[in-house]
Amino acid sequence: MEKLRLYANSVPITFNSWIASFVGIVLIRALLEQFSNFKPGEFILINLSSIIHFNIFFLTTIVGLMVILMFFAKTSLKEVSVICLLGFFVIWIPPIIDLIFGGVGGHPINYLFVTGKDLLLQFGTYFFSGKINSGVTLGMKIEGIIGGIFCCVYVYKVTKNFLRALGATFAFYVFVLFLGSIPSLIALFLPNQNGPAFSVVQSIISSHIIQNNLDPNFTATNQGLIEFAFNKTMIGFNTIIAILATLSFFFLGARKKLIALLKNSRLERLFYFFLLSIFGVVLAHGTWSTNWIDIQSYILATITLICAGMFSICQNDIQDEVIDTVSNKNRPLITKDLSKNDLEIASKIFLIFALLSAYASSLYILFFTCLGLSIYFIYSNPPLRLKRFVILNSSLVGLACLSAVLGGFFLVSPNKAITAFPFGLAVAIVIFHIAVSNIRDIKDFEGDRVARIKTIPTLLGLKKSKKLIAGIICFFFLLIPWYFHIPFLFVPSIIASILSWYFINEENYKEWKAFVVYMIYLILIIGTIAFQ
Repeated sequence: MEKLRLYANSVPITFNSWIASFVGIVLIRALLEQFSNFKPGEFILINLSSIIHFNIFFLTTIVGLMVILMFFAKTSLKEVSVICLLGFFVIWIPPIIDLIFGGVGGHPINYLFVTGKDLLLQFGTYFFSGKINSGVTLGMKIEGIIGGIFCCVYVYKVTKNFLRALGATFAFYVFVLFLGSIPSLIALFLPNQNGPAFSVVQSIISSHIIQNNLDPNFTATNQGLIEFAFNKTMIGFNTIIAILATLSFFFLGARKKLIALLKNSRLERLFYFFLLSIFGVVLAHGTWSTNWIDIQSYILATITLICAGMFSICQNDIQDEVIDTVSNKNRPLITKDLSKNDLEIASKIFLIFALLSAYASSLYILFFTCLGLSIYFIYSNPPLRLKRFVILNSSLVGLACLSAVLGGFFLVSPNKAITAFPFGLAVAIVIFHIAVSNIRDIKDFEGDRVARIKTIPTLLGLKKSKKLIAGIICFFFLLIPWYFHIPFLFVPSIIASILSWYFINEENYKEWKAFVVYMIYLILIIGTIAFQ
């Protein structure tokens, strides 16, 4: 074990190499399992939802394992991540053993679909009370024993504390049981007349997960549709757990950096994009579903917005280092709380979880998330870095804002045709944001001038540009009640215009004041449309 620890601390490893190694291990397990778990009529290796399900399930498993070892052994982040990756070859064992003892298709591997009483029985007897085809195979039992011994030995060798070693082993057992029993645990809270499997299937049928993830003209067998929806549901559940586990891992291993990253999250901008999505939802005039699968989709859509926003923030900070040394001296890259490598790793983690959350939520959310991410990437990053060009930079911001609105709209709209969203309104949203998004350039005036970024403030000067930007914003604020035919908004539009003019033209300009006025006005618009 000491040689293994020494190797883990000395081996050169990057985030990319860790992810590539992990995916390689998981794909080999997927291939092996298709033989031991073979079922006629299933084509897992060309089923995208199944392959993603495989990867996110095992990603959740390994990150959870890293959290357990980090908590009980209290070693370094690098050591634990490498040790767990080296030990993760154990996942090849179950299909190999099952093939030896059961042949092709002899030992099916599944989630547990059992009652709460049976789950407790299985937990207490390490699954030896059930049949071999209950979903937990002989190979999986051996895998679990090896994993438990691995946790126990590692923690004991590091801490010389037997109680800590036993705690790590027990935590590993409970965590793995939890992951394999997710459907059974969910079924405990559902109407359960014909067993857990029936309850979960009924939830899938009554949800919108199939409509939100397949072409309306797509046809398939009922079993195929249920399996597809189940994969999507479990991808979403595992993604949420993986995100929580990842936050816990970095809290234990790199707390100061995690806090610096979270403090840099620009909550007001993330909240604004959340409001834009809600704006899209109310424009769809759809009904909010109370089905737990649909609620999970809404939660995942929100997580997608946050992770996509954090990816763009990290990338923007990397590219705007020169500007921020002048305009935003409290950014973590400037204060040296985070390095460029830290931000690169963080941005990749956020990107992975943004795409996983979007995929699990809805293919419409996935498309509009990819659209928004792509827009902000070409806006901030070379070789294009289109933020350098006046008007074009604001146009890209307008398109990114439209993508957030459309994502919310098509998440709940029963009509999935793109023409369900009025084209004129789409154009109006883009034009509005082209006009008002220039407010962000006031704060960055000095930095943009140093970096020779062409914005309205750098072209016209700060005083003139503040009056022009404030005037444009006031004009559009006053135009909104007329456009939406909502007389109730006339008075709020006047108040919002006066406050915006005052705050923007203040000598001691603070962006957050104008931003708060704008968001309160947007909340009023959303509320008025929702209750019309």
